[in-house]
Amino acid sequence: MGTGLALGYRIKKWAPDWRIILSAVLIVLSFPPFNFSFLIWICLIPWFFALRRVRSMQAALVQGIWLSFFMTVFGFYWVAFVLQEFGNLPWIVAFLALFLFGTFAQPQFILFSPIFYVLARGRLEISPSHDSKNHRHIPTLLSLGFAFFYAGLDWILPKLWTDTLGHAFYASQYFKQAADLGGAALLTVVVYLTNDLLWSLIDRLRSRKEPSYWPTIRFVLPQALIAISAILAVEYYGVYRLKFLGPILDQPIDTLQVGVIQGNIGDFDKLASETGSRGAARKILETFFTMSDQALRLTPKPEVLVWPETSYPSTFRTPQNTDELFRDQSVEHYVKDRKFTLLFGGYDRYKQKDYNAFFFLSPHGESSLGSPGDLQIYRKNILLLFGEYIPGMESIKFLREQFPQIGNFGRGEGPSVLKIYRDVSLGAKHPTELPAISVGPIICYEALFPNYVIASANLGSQLIMNITNDSWFGPWGEPELHLALTTFRSIETRLPQLRSTNTGISALITATGDMPQQTGIGKAEIMNVKVPITPPIWTLMKSWGDWFGRTAFVLGIIFLFFGYRKQTLINKN
Repeated sequence: MGTGLALGYRIKKWAPDWRIILSAVLIVLSFPPFNFSFLIWICLIPWFFALRRVRSMQAALVQGIWLSFFMTVFGFYWVAFVLQEFGNLPWIVAFLALFLFGTFAQPQFILFSPIFYVLARGRLEISPSHDSKNHRHIPTLLSLGFAFFYAGLDWILPKLWTDTLGHAFYASQYFKQAADLGGAALLTVVVYLTNDLLWSLIDRLRSRKEPSYWPTIRFVLPQALIAISAILAVEYYGVYRLKFLGPILDQPIDTLQVGVIQGNIGDFDKLASETGSRGAARKILETFFTMSDQALRLTPKPEVLVWPETSYPSTFRTPQNTDELFRDQSVEHYVKDRKFTLLFGGYDRYKQKDYNAFFFLSPHGESSLGSPGDLQIYRKNILLLFGEYIPGMESIKFLREQFPQIGNFGRGEGPSVLKIYRDVSLGAKHPTELPAISVGPIICYEALFPNYVIASANLGSQLIMNITNDSWFGPWGEPELHLALTTFRSIETRLPQLRSTNTGISALITATGDMPQQTGIGKAEIMNVKVPITPPIWTLMKSWGDWFGRTAFVLGIIFLFFGYRKQTLINKN
């Protein structure tokens, strides 16, 4: 009997609280592809109640692990798809790997839970019956501390994806504009303050001892004023910022007509081409050539065409055999014959190392308009773990044998600026040159890192050119989420962004984070878009970098220290 009770207690101690599952569901529904973003204002409340119920730091830690697990399984389920599709693992192994990944994929929940348990207990013991002058400010101080600390912890901990609660506002016209001050982490603080306020109010009303509701409501008024003020300040800033940006965006200093070719080349065709299948490589090039010809017949005619990441099925200009040499020549002749600039993703062999690369191929060389030859190359710098490299793969033979499909790419030089040169009279005796457009190239995963894109903006980039391959992650969920996270790079730098993908979603993202044009998923489409080029627009993020997360972490520790210290002294008295 005693053994059974002890076993039951342990199972209950380690089991997930149903409120944890509810919080995970609410968070996931707030993000793409579901987009019920209003749920972000209440998504943490069940988690707080679950932590209120536990009786030890260990139990709080367990509930944090469960929240990380359920949020990952519900929101990043496509990890199993890519492991099966790209890693060639059996479905059961892929799901087991997803479950394992889920236990640490959202580490901010895991570390925050036991800290919240320790510091929040004393806060809730302070009631309206205490001397308001000496006690009422403590819950507010701790609420601010928790908000900054959570946002800072979420920013500072390593995560495969850089998602945070503030990203849920990617479609909010006004709210997202504050990201040019402090990124999505700034919006996360506002989200936390609101959730904490609502939870404190509900919890105190449920456990009140006074017959009237007013003493409890008055007790949380300082928290309410801070949370409401934060919401209104961010909203007002968005209105002001859009009003300021309107005239600048309506009268660009230049425009660039670009045709984005979304070939919808499936994974199996690409895998076959990358492992030497001549037929698959021919099919890929024929698809892009045919769609490019269609794009060049559009009105207005594109000045530049963009093919997505790894659209070219081998290395370019470093052929290893006659097939690769023939493919190189076919692309070069195609560009020269049709007299347009082609931007495309492929592979580069440089100093005995393979790179995921972005090529800018012009129909003319330096003899024409002073451009740096007819080819510029950007090599990807931030690689996707377990997708483009495995730590130690070069020196561990077992890893190379078990995962031959995973590349072991080199890392490029870092943030760069390449030029798009436009010659409106190629072949004429005296060519007429339009101003060159400075482009900040990024490849897929790199678009998730603010500082990387900010660095290229500070080098003089006028346009973020983003090529991506989301085809490995399945047709639903990841493409929408990846696009949503990417939009914040345009807001932070106030630069337009052109996103070209293999299977969707390709899009034009404006300097305000809006998407006036985008393609569907799983469709072969041509997006002919006029990209506005504006003069540089100052933002705090461009001046200070991705500063807010680390600052919030420090502020959170300071607020929590003083709040907890005052709370401890009062409880002793």
